[in-house]
Amino acid sequence: MISTSSRRRRGVMVPTLDVREEVTAARSDPDAVSRFCAALLASLPRADQRRKGELYVRGLLTASGRKTMRNLAAIADDPAAAQSMHHFISCSTWEWETVRAALAGHLDRTLSPRAWVVRSMLVPKTGRHSVGVERRYVPALGETVNSQQSYGLWLASETVAAPINWQLSIGKGWLQDNRARASVPADEDGTTSDGAAVQAVLKAAAWGIGPRPVVMDARHSALPPLIEAFTTAGLPFLLRISSGCTLLATGPGPRENRVAAASAEHLLSLTRAQRRPVEWIDPASPGARRTSLVAPLQVYWPGLSGARPPGPPAPAPPGAARAAAPGLPLTLLGKWQTYERGVRQMWLTNMTDAGYGPLLRLSKLTRRVETDFSQVSLDVGIQDFEGRSYQGWHRHVTLASVAHALRMLEGGAAG
Repeated sequence: MISTSSRRRRGVMVPTLDVREEVTAARSDPDAVSRFCAALLASLPRADQRRKGELYVRGLLTASGRKTMRNLAAIADDPAAAQSMHHFISCSTWEWETVRAALAGHLDRTLSPRAWVVRSMLVPKTGRHSVGVERRYVPALGETVNSQQSYGLWLASETVAAPINWQLSIGKGWLQDNRARASVPADEDGTTSDGAAVQAVLKAAAWGIGPRPVVMDARHSALPPLIEAFTTAGLPFLLRISSGCTLLATGPGPRENRVAAASAEHLLSLTRAQRRPVEWIDPASPGARRTSLVAPLQVYWPGLSGARPPGPPAPAPPGAARAAAPGLPLTLLGKWQTYERGVRQMWLTNMTDAGYGPLLRLSKLTRRVETDFSQVSLDVGIQDFEGRSYQGWHRHVTLASVAHALRMLEGGAAG
């Protein structure tokens, strides 16, 4: 059975789950959805809300095609179900953050994740009435797209990944024109894309789940707010960066105290002789073994010389004077394919004591997230909310994340 006792995590009441019994139930008990939802939705104040929550999750798991209110309500033998579920999602009063905290605590124990992976979710829209929709330039596409953008925080291991938190990117201009219509709360003052990514991480960190390295493809992001926020929060990070990112490095030999600024690509071109092969198992193709060439280089991030990486400082040799660092010490990791001359990927991390093999394998967890997003999240309708309410969007992606977790349990992925 699932234990529905609760414990408080920094102000949020989180139902606790008996993980082993719940996983077994999900595989063999036809009422596993009811049992799972009963625990995760225990914070909803009314019994009718909890019933509608379970009905919504069942609809996400079983309805074919787009997860519209009509399709979701079709599993209920009630002509008024669509209107009732619309009110439950868009106009009700239940708090989605408490449900997310419960889901995060459960999956943190079930999956034994190795990382928190941040993934952007861009949803092109034809109209302009959905919450947060505006025309924005998308670097990955090289064009301006009318779209809604959010960031999901995923718990990821080599075998499975699941989202636990979401944050919308809402421009201040859109917010000024649409706050009342979209029922956006007064404490939401608008966020850039990078700010939304940071908030998705920091809000989840406040739930008390075990901290993991934050892994993110940040090639099209502004690095300063990411690095400064994660450093201030004491979180380890591993960020994929663009080739033109400027970093500080010290010169070799007698000029080792000379600090120079150069692009990540140029700095890594100087390490080709230090490249070493690392074997890794592809999370996107379980069992497939691949080999890449990698090389690390110590660099510095300017402007954060007073900060240091997580963990205890390295001891100085006896009698040695500690020179002032030109910035935050980081490791720049380059990855090459064995048959290519140019560097394929560049990653920046504050885990300066980690081996380059573990760092490379950690970076590959983004492939696990991409796989499970495509094969699970899209199938349970993570992008299908068509309402205009800020509250409704957050409640929908919360229950879609619950459905994602249940789909994994159905397939035995979490066991």
